[in-house]
Amino acid sequence: MYNLKDKLVRIVTDNASNNQAAFDNLILPGFEEYFNDIDDDQSERETSDEDSDNNELYENSQLQAEEVDDDIYGTTLNTPAEQEFLRLPCFSHCLQLVVNDGIKAAGGALSSLKKVADLAKLAHTSTSFAERLEEQKYSIPLANRTRWNSQFQTVKKVISIPSFILNSILTDLKKNNLILNTKDRKILEDFVSLFELFNEATVLTQGEFYATVSLVAPTILGILFDLEREHASSNLSLVSVCEALLSSLKARFSGLLRHFEIDVPFAFYSMSERFSDPIFLIAPLLDARFKLLWLDNLQFAIKLRVIEKIYSTFVRFFSKLNFSVSQPEGADESNVAEQDITDMMTKHVDPTTKRKCLFPYLNDTKKISFDDKSKVL
Repeated sequence: MYNLKDKLVRIVTDNASNNQAAFDNLILPGFEEYFNDIDDDQSERETSDEDSDNNELYENSQLQAEEVDDDIYGTTLNTPAEQEFLRLPCFSHCLQLVVNDGIKAAGGALSSLKKVADLAKLAHTSTSFAERLEEQKYSIPLANRTRWNSQFQTVKKVISIPSFILNSILTDLKKNNLILNTKDRKILEDFVSLFELFNEATVLTQGEFYATVSLVAPTILGILFDLEREHASSNLSLVSVCEALLSSLKARFSGLLRHFEIDVPFAFYSMSERFSDPIFLIAPLLDARFKLLWLDNLQFAIKLRVIEKIYSTFVRFFSKLNFSVSQPEGADESNVAEQDITDMMTKHVDPTTKRKCLFPYLNDTKKISFDDKSKVL
């Protein structure tokens, strides 16, 4: 009826309850009591626990089920040797599972994060504390139980308050037990630095009005290289968290990372090999924002081999296209959406994260483009 046979090349599928569990069950260490006091809905917690258990069972059985489904759609793909799949895993879901693995290893930050949670609670239960903060042009946002990056933003806001201001207010209010000492601030700053790119990726990949498939490979490479730099740092206080994030990222996205000759475990998670699909290599090339810039951190020889692989894959894909000269509906809206997402990806980054961002090369490209236009004018 809709002539979709030659148009439908990939489907992103995931179990709804597992997607919900991946996001809803993420609570930063130290924030449990904060949410227990604010929301005492026991049934919600039981549902989340049940979904979490189902999540593990689902991952273990998913590969076998999807292999059967791929056989059904074999006539659509007809390229089993090229590791192309009709069904792809949800990238955002898998990314949250990596975040969860990192949070589980964050026991060393528990004491410091609990102080943050207590400060956030105090800011919304004590008028005196809230007013004193407001006098200094600061505030602490209310954390959301269902979004880990909401809790993450609370941590960022707290450490953005200068020590002398926060400590002075807490001393006056006789809340010395909540004062963040030098060690606390170091731990919290490292925590923010480790999860900052995960937070950015979580926001970017939840877009409803723009395609996100081109973000997958650049995002994973960007996060991987950033974590490796953090791990090499001699003064990192949360080494175990960094190692957990690295290990999980390599395991859950092993199929993709193997394209870049990165040492990863083989088929540790059933869905990881799905990310070996070459569409994740082609999509950034066709995205005018990325092109091949996202490969710049690879070793030169490896980069050349990856480019050759992308080129051959592109030629293969190109040969299958059925062209049409008609202007697709909504083309103008797509251009507007692309500009919006570009602005999101290149916007100013909070100074507490040392201006860390997923795609720093896009800032450089945008600046060069603006300079070129100025010269023309």
